[in-house]
Amino acid sequence: MNKFILFIKTYKPDFNRTVNLLSSIDAFNKEKIPVYVSVNDNDYDYFKTNLINNNIHLLKDSDIINCSLTDGWRYQQVIKSNVYRLGVCENYLSIDADSEFIRPFYLNEFMYDEKTPYTIMHESKSFLEMAENINIKRIFFIEALEAVRAEMKTHGKYWDYGPSPYLWNCNVWQHFNENYLIDKNISFEEYLNNLHKLSPSECVIYGEYLRKTKLFEIVPVENYFKVYHYKEQFDLEKKFFDKEKLSKTYMGIIIQSNIIPTKKRFGWF
Repeated sequence: MNKFILFIKTYKPDFNRTVNLLSSIDAFNKEKIPVYVSVNDNDYDYFKTNLINNNIHLLKDSDIINCSLTDGWRYQQVIKSNVYRLGVCENYLSIDADSEFIRPFYLNEFMYDEKTPYTIMHESKSFLEMAENINIKRIFFIEALEAVRAEMKTHGKYWDYGPSPYLWNCNVWQHFNENYLIDKNISFEEYLNNLHKLSPSECVIYGEYLRKTKLFEIVPVENYFKVYHYKEQFDLEKKFFDKEKLSKTYMGIIIQSNIIPTKKRFGWF
């Protein structure tokens, strides 16, 4: 079993973004950390035919778990959170297709020691400052945190367990599914649906459950990637956009697909 893998959940509309992400992994994955890519079952043949990359393990989502949810947002949360069922790794970095690595990365940046992964967990003050500057009223990670805490009966500071990519330990998700959800006699799908009118977030569920169970020592780190969440944010910070400078602080960047069209983005303006 692998100590650590990179896991990408994607689908056909994000094919070009996936190719771009994989190209960046090929360039900067200096220790050849294994890469697994999971795609919607209906898109598998397209990826198998068109994705020319011998450095990945390509999977159907159903190889991980069968999910009946039709809401794409919740559907992908179920897939990402059940990677432990594959039995291929102890820990993984869950990466979205709109991500890109911008500097070399190494296993010790994700693992505190042989058994303990770092935990993304911070107060997100720079994000909150930015949201105030561009007049964003709804702070999703806080809404999600309040929803999960009301259900798990946890409390404390408003911790942000993201943004993507997420660093997760398989034992946490297995314990959540095989203990917490079984005790409630519900599936992960049902659990997310119970939060339907609230704000389900897989990274918040993971973080709060780890705090609740203390399955291993929590060694906190901030987010690995610079994420541009909103067009207004990117417009505000665009004049400072420089991948070389960003690489001194961040491992990668994410620009949400609604901010910059794919072709323009990959050409970097």
